[in-house]
Amino acid sequence: MKLKREEFTRDEILTQLDKLEANKAFSRSKINLRLLKFLVESTLNGDDIKEVTIGTEFFGVNYDPIKSDNKVRVYIYHLRKKLEEYYSSAASPDEIIFNITKGQYRVKFERYQKPKAEKSSKNKVLLSAGGVFLFGILLLIGIQEKAGDFWITLMQNELPTTVIFGDYFTIEGPIQTGRKGIVRDYEINSEEDLQTFIDQNPDKEAMADFQASRHHYFNWGAPYCSKTITQFWSQYEYPFDIIQVSEWSISQIENENLVYFGQSKSMGVLKKILKENFPQYSFKSQRLNRRDRITNEDVLYNDYVTKEGKIIDYTVVAKIEMPAGNELRFFLSDQDCGIISTLNYFTNSDSVAAFYERYQLSKEQNFLALFKVTGWKRKSYDMEFILLDKK
Repeated sequence: MKLKREEFTRDEILTQLDKLEANKAFSRSKINLRLLKFLVESTLNGDDIKEVTIGTEFFGVNYDPIKSDNKVRVYIYHLRKKLEEYYSSAASPDEIIFNITKGQYRVKFERYQKPKAEKSSKNKVLLSAGGVFLFGILLLIGIQEKAGDFWITLMQNELPTTVIFGDYFTIEGPIQTGRKGIVRDYEINSEEDLQTFIDQNPDKEAMADFQASRHHYFNWGAPYCSKTITQFWSQYEYPFDIIQVSEWSISQIENENLVYFGQSKSMGVLKKILKENFPQYSFKSQRLNRRDRITNEDVLYNDYVTKEGKIIDYTVVAKIEMPAGNELRFFLSDQDCGIISTLNYFTNSDSVAAFYERYQLSKEQNFLALFKVTGWKRKSYDMEFILLDKK
């Protein structure tokens, strides 16, 4: 593609923006279009566009690029891919090219021109370029398809993906040593839970000295799953963000795919989403209840530890497509061994293919699967399928 640098009027640039909006590649991806409009307008206004600027002004959050959030970079990555797809297949001669250089956020406006060549040569060049592009697209699709039916619709819906780890809520106050420290109550998982407990127990005078701690922690499952999902998606060069649930905002629920790893008690508002999609389930600390929709009978599944130290964990894996088109995946386990085992299972292409074939699932179908995982010292050595609810 040959580019010619020149000056364009604001109207010419905005007209080109309207043309992109009308193209089906962008009309199906509203978030990419809104981000492109933001970058184009900011460039035309001469604004100093930085990562933190996009994070705060476009996404409307307190964005800290040093702390954790690479959301902006993930969105920009997808936008570049979308622009490349459009210019390689749908662009017409002499239209304005919007170019976002890697590592930058200002938009460069350039003119696309057909290379000068004899007609026969030109046709060969166009055919060759088209063939290379088509081969590249088919190769990418083919590679992604190997990720398995459980992941493929999430990876190909053009929205960025955030992996969320459930972190434990802790309480700061006096401890048994007589000094100040951090304690954990398994039934208190938020500031709201803490305040409710204080209000319901006015006789416990010592509670007045307790407050929510700024320090949260994770179990072994979080670093293990972080490593596993990173290795899995790196095979397909699929970008994603990582955040802890206490720092995630519900305001982004329609703009991204989410993959949650952790305990049901640490899910926060995500528990409501899971409950809305599978209302027959109730989730509590180390136990879940399932009500049969036909008989209305309840079955309770309790995690427990045997006298020998063997862990029995009931683990949930769920796939949900939201009304906005973004997708959610849940790996719920209170004992770590569950999410470790099920993630290993669902990142193995052979086991995913067998699972979908055995239970006659389509790659678009939502479901909740329950597994019984047995382990020693939070390490799994056995996993048993229990049931599947399709939606």
